[in-house]
Amino acid sequence: MENQKFATRRKLRREGGLGTAKKRSAFPDLILILTLELHQASQDIPVMSLNIFTSTLLRVQNAVPSTCRWSSTAAVSAFTAQRSTQQRSAPKNDRFPNKRRVPNRMRFLEDQKVQSESRQLERFQTREWKAGDVYAPHDLSPAEMKKWGQRKAPSRDAFDALNMNPLDLYKNFSVMSEYVSPMGRIKHRSMTGLRPVNQRKIAKAIRRAMGLGLMPSVHRHPEILASEIRSKIGNY
Repeated sequence: MENQKFATRRKLRREGGLGTAKKRSAFPDLILILTLELHQASQDIPVMSLNIFTSTLLRVQNAVPSTCRWSSTAAVSAFTAQRSTQQRSAPKNDRFPNKRRVPNRMRFLEDQKVQSESRQLERFQTREWKAGDVYAPHDLSPAEMKKWGQRKAPSRDAFDALNMNPLDLYKNFSVMSEYVSPMGRIKHRSMTGLRPVNQRKIAKAIRRAMGLGLMPSVHRHPEILASEIRSKIGNY
């Protein structure tokens, strides 16, 4: 077998396959030895079994990448198709529900505010006019009608008219609440209309009631708040 290898190498050298000795390297010699061994092995193996072995290897080698490629592309295409069908099936109203609900809520609150103002002004629309009364169209406008409901400072002292001492009424939270703001501050004399003496007495009575715990110091009395809420609910 070694003689056959050397003979083949001499033959290839004569034909110029391996080139001269100067240009020859170890790598072409290794390739030549491997090709000779494979050629010798193929002569010993039957032709039919060799063809079957090589064909199955080729089929498996070509089939594995294609199978992997098909599975990946199929999975991606199936996912994209499912996502597109979900987007098509979802209605447009359900995508952004909050954007549609906020304007509706704001519109509802504005309508309720307008209705409450109109109900308050309806009480002043049945005004009786007498012969000789002079008025302008602006007098019937909502701006003037709002002024009708505002409370003004009384021109006379209420305690002098009733001949009562404010210090004796410190237990009466309904009277004390008339001279206290919604945040618990004592009103000024320009708002109460009292004389300086009675103004000092009512301030002393209010501080006494707050110190005893008969009145809250930062808001109105709970019973007065409850009565106002009941009156508002009754109007609706």
